[in-house]
Amino acid sequence: MSMRFAAVLFVLTSVTAAWGQVYDGAYGASYHSSTAEEGIQRGYADVVRSQGMANLLNSQAAKGYEEARKEYLDNRLKATQTYFDMRRVNQENRDAQRPSPLSMESYVRLARQQAPDPLSTSQLDALSGAIGWPFALRKVEYNALRQQLDKLFQQRAGGYVDYQAIHAAVEEMLAKLKTEVMTLPSNEYLAAKKFLESLDYTARIARS
Repeated sequence: MSMRFAAVLFVLTSVTAAWGQVYDGAYGASYHSSTAEEGIQRGYADVVRSQGMANLLNSQAAKGYEEARKEYLDNRLKATQTYFDMRRVNQENRDAQRPSPLSMESYVRLARQQAPDPLSTSQLDALSGAIGWPFALRKVEYNALRQQLDKLFQQRAGGYVDYQAIHAAVEEMLAKLKTEVMTLPSNEYLAAKKFLESLDYTARIARS
């Protein structure tokens, strides 16, 4: 064999080994392209396969996002419905516990029950307008107000009623009486207070 032939054989052997090598599968062999064209085709196939995997992953991610978004909207809708259902139930409970409006007859009866006690003839003479003052209101400091009310009720007996003047005088006398709440005996204080309230109520009834 000539030296030239040996060199050519060496080059061909090296090129063949560079383009294709096969390893035993039992030791984790891998296969490389034996030709440039095959390598290009395999590379293109890898790119296509990678693109397909990326599309698949993107599709799965989009599907998962849509499912999560749908579940979120469903939860929001259920929460809103629950909120308004609770409001409706609470309103129904309040309506059920709210007392029914009273009839006109009931209002009249209640007003009569809460009205001050009527004055007896010894406390107020309807014919003459004379007032029988309780002991606690006979003090000197009440003289001016007593005289004013005596005159107003005498006019009332004659057919003229100035309720505003009567009410103002009674209110002034009540305010003065309250300053003695700690000094007067409780029975005298209460009797005087009820008397003035009944006096004012009597004048108001007469006006109406």
